[in-house]
Amino acid sequence: MKFWQMSDGIRLHHHEPDLHDGYHGHIERGAAGLDPSLNSAIDTGDNSAGDGGYGFFSGAAVHAPVAIFNPVDAARAGLGTKADAYQSNVVHLDQHAVQIAGVGGNGGNDNTAAGGNVSDLYSGSGLGNDRLDSSMIQSGANQAGNGGDGYFYGGIIHASLLVYEPINIAVSVGYGSSAHAEQTNNVNINQSAVQIAGVGGNGGNGNTASGGNVGSSSSGADMITTGGESAGNGGGGHFFGSLVDAPVVIYHPINIAIASAGGTAEATQSNTVEIDQSAIQIAGVGGNGGNGNAASGGNVSTLGSTSGSTNGGIEPALIHSGGSQAGNGGDGYSYGGLIHASFAVYSPVNIAVAGYGSSAHAYQANNVHLDQSSFQMAGVGGNGGDGNAATGGDVFSVLRGSSDAIATGSNGAGNGGSGHFSGNMIDVSVAIYAPINIAIAGPNSTAEADQINNVLFDQSAVQLAGIGGHGGHSNLAMGGDVAMHLLSDLHLLG
Repeated sequence: MKFWQMSDGIRLHHHEPDLHDGYHGHIERGAAGLDPSLNSAIDTGDNSAGDGGYGFFSGAAVHAPVAIFNPVDAARAGLGTKADAYQSNVVHLDQHAVQIAGVGGNGGNDNTAAGGNVSDLYSGSGLGNDRLDSSMIQSGANQAGNGGDGYFYGGIIHASLLVYEPINIAVSVGYGSSAHAEQTNNVNINQSAVQIAGVGGNGGNGNTASGGNVGSSSSGADMITTGGESAGNGGGGHFFGSLVDAPVVIYHPINIAIASAGGTAEATQSNTVEIDQSAIQIAGVGGNGGNGNAASGGNVSTLGSTSGSTNGGIEPALIHSGGSQAGNGGDGYSYGGLIHASFAVYSPVNIAVAGYGSSAHAYQANNVHLDQSSFQMAGVGGNGGDGNAATGGDVFSVLRGSSDAIATGSNGAGNGGSGHFSGNMIDVSVAIYAPINIAIAGPNSTAEADQINNVLFDQSAVQLAGIGGHGGHSNLAMGGDVAMHLLSDLHLLG
């Protein structure tokens, strides 16, 4: 391949010549315009396929609904009368929130990104400027099926407040009166939250990223790089501040029945309540690495030759065919925040009072399920995938001199990501539950109070921070082989 005859997939980066007076930035090139001696770099790499996009979020996302529900039911009767108050409430209140910000996309599957091959850099004509004097030949740094990085800088707040206080009262005052108050509450309150911020996308499966091979007889390049490929790696998660969820529930139905002398007072209260204040907060978590991905650096073959060239052959300062990564979990970074503070007050009161010669009966049944649990994860590295391979390209060199560095290693496959956490992570749950059941009867009367409580409170918390991801299984990371034959100038010349 002759580089003064341009080929697809090859980008020649030119030094701009000095502009003389009268040109004003306009350059016309003849054949000399593609003089290979002016090319500073050949780049056939930096290709990407099926990578997830980056997620960036800078500001605040706030969800703060407030609900106040306060019905009062009352009945009052005079002498010789009957008062009856009945209240039934069926309430379903949904204040839950799902907030996702600064999350990288997942990598795709079965994609291929490959750098173009570079070969025959010396024309062999013996002309001094026929040699392609490129400072760098680059066919690596290709990417396929990697998860995108997630970046989040501040905010996401979910603050819900609910006040629900039905009051049911029946009062009968006078001779031979009867007071009956009955209250039934079936309430479902959902104040749960899912908050995800600064999370890297997962790497895809079955992707291939490979560097192009470089075969050279003489180029004079200072650097040849065919490595740095990546395939199916999880994106990094970066989180810097906040993520607050602080719902408050106040629920206190009161049921009262009062009857005077000779009357009957009966108060019945039944409460079936489910309150969900659970929260899932995930921030600064790296994506998981994919499975069955391959990342490999291109092979490099160099052969020094004098053949009319003044510098005698290719003597790059650096040959790099390693640094390939496949199926690694992304790193997780979290620096502050994650607060879940739930407060629930539930205090039904059931009272029945009867006067002289009367009967008072108070019955209260409470079935309550309160979930204030939380799952908080921040600064956690993603898990490495399985069955991935990352290999450095082989290097074969016959040189008149020597390279300062040849790197075919630093390859990684199926490694778990690092976890970094700096501060905070608070879970404060407070639940106050105080049902009171009272029955009071005067002389020669009967008082009966029954209370049944079936209560389940969950205030559990799972907090994970600064944890590295697990490594995968059956992965391969291997440096390329290096074979060199160093020849003296005298040997090459003669």
